[in-house]
Amino acid sequence: MNSQTDRPRWWLGLRGFAVFLLGGGLGIFAYAAVTHRPGGPPWGGLLFGALVCGALCALFPGRRRH
Repeated sequence: MNSQTDRPRWWLGLRGFAVFLLGGGLGIFAYAAVTHRPGGPPWGGLLFGALVCGALCALFPGRRRH
């Protein structure tokens, strides 16, 4: 835990990872459904982005609002 949040940093990182993965996955799915382009979606880029987002959320937690 840190002085700015009530949750441990690993929880914030896990939450950032999950939110990015869910939002990005839904966005990729919607884009693929609308455009009907050949080729698979960039799942590797989605995973990399989720890892970066999780790391940044754990390293730099937001300030708590009262």
